[in-house]
Amino acid sequence: MQVEVLDYVILIVADLEQSLSFYAETLGLRLQHRAESYAQLEAGTTRLALYTRDAMEETLGTVLDPPRRSAPSFELGFKVSGCDEAFEELLAAGASAVAHPTDRPWGQRTAYVHDPDGNLIELAEDLTR
Repeated sequence: MQVEVLDYVILIVADLEQSLSFYAETLGLRLQHRAESYAQLEAGTTRLALYTRDAMEETLGTVLDPPRRSAPSFELGFKVSGCDEAFEELLAAGASAVAHPTDRPWGQRTAYVHDPDGNLIELAEDLTR
């Protein structure tokens, strides 16, 4: 098998309207497609999709445990031109802070918030050296 490209990422969400509001209105991703339990957003070279937990349970034929904020298994990282400003905007829009903006030894300034389902969202600003 030869994988060609990461085409899309699907987040399983509890409330499609709430998550769509966060990703489209708060983060500013452009909505490409919307169905009853699914939404797809443009996220640069990759698409980000939102799919309700109920619909995914039906698709898989099994019950899914919701994620826990204290045990994240992944993060979504977004490049921003101003980490501090983006972080403050997200907090003002109701996102919960996880880690305040910090300069990292790998040449970025990063901050973290939770999305409505508790998934980690990283804001990353490249620093000039």
